[in-house]
Parts: sequence; structure tokens; C-alpha cells
Amino acid sequence: MGRVRGALRALLSLAAGLLACGGASEYDYVSYQSDLGPYPGGRFYTKPHQCVAIPADLRLCHSVGYDKMVLPNLLDHETMAEVKHQASSWVPLLNKNCHMGTQVFLCSLFAPVCLDRPVYPCRWLCEAVRDSCEPVMQFFGFFWPEMLKCDQFPQDDVCIAMTTPNATEVSRPK
Repeated sequence: MGRVRGALRALLSLAAGLLACGGASEYDYVSYQSDLGPYPGGRFYTKPHQCVAIPADLRLCHSVGYDKMVLPNLLDHETMAEVKHQASSWVPLLNKNCHMGTQVFLCSLFAPVCLDRPVYPCRWLCEAVRDSCEPVMQFFGFFWPEMLKCDQFPQDDVCIAMTTPNATEVSRPK
């Protein structure tokens, strides 16, 4: 339990540092006390990982608010070429502005912030993005993919959320 608290403290310190620097002011790292989760990989990386710079040509995430990401990413893309190829198909959806949390949600998976432990998007953020963006996708003949099923993401653990400056447009449901 002490290890979990230490890791949580380090994560929250990093988040506070990012917020103080203004680099990730759109992110809210929501924390809870659960030790286990049903989401992919649980609380640890399943493969050796490395921190790499987010390249400018990774259009989905180049302006996400931090400059280093983990490879393999949380979708198990092992190379930057694979990340770029897979992420490029989501840029048109991002440009549709179907939900203000779309980039935060997608980049938390395609270009996860470089930390010692994986931090997945909050389930409620996934659901909010899905509920707003899936109708746009369906209009163009696409459906919400299985790899982004919201029930695989944590609702009672450390997770990435998105807040607005006044914190009223997107909030965690009660």
C-alpha cells in the first residue's frame, strides 16, 4: 500500500508540476484508491517501455500539452510509424469538434504521457467523447471501435480526465 501511495504521490506531483508550468493545464489527473482495474495492462506496463519525443508530424497529438510519450503506447503500438499511421485516421474526427475532450481522450491512448505507470483515460471521459462523436462517425459510415470500448477504462482509480478553465463543461458524474 505504501508503494501505491508513493506512486500516486509522484503522479500527482508530476501533474501539479505540469499544471504549474502551464504545459498541461487542460488535464486533470483524477485519483481514487483502488489497487486493481479491469482496463488493459492494469497498473503496470506489460512490455518494456521508453519515453520518446512526440514528433511534430503526429498531428493528432502534437499540441496536446506535453512533449514526451511512452512507446509502446496504451494501444500496444510499438513503433512511432505505427502510432502515426493509426492516429492519422482520427485527425478528421478531431477536426469535427464533436467533443472538447476528444484530443485528450485519444492522445491519452495514442501518445500517453511518459510516467512510470500507465494512466488510462477515465471511463466517463470515454463515454462523453463516444456519446458526442459516435453520431458524427456513423454519419460517415464508421462505428466506435472495440479497442476504445469505454467499460475497459477505470472509473475508480487514477485516470486522465479533462476539465475546462471554469470546470463546468466537463465534470465527473456523481
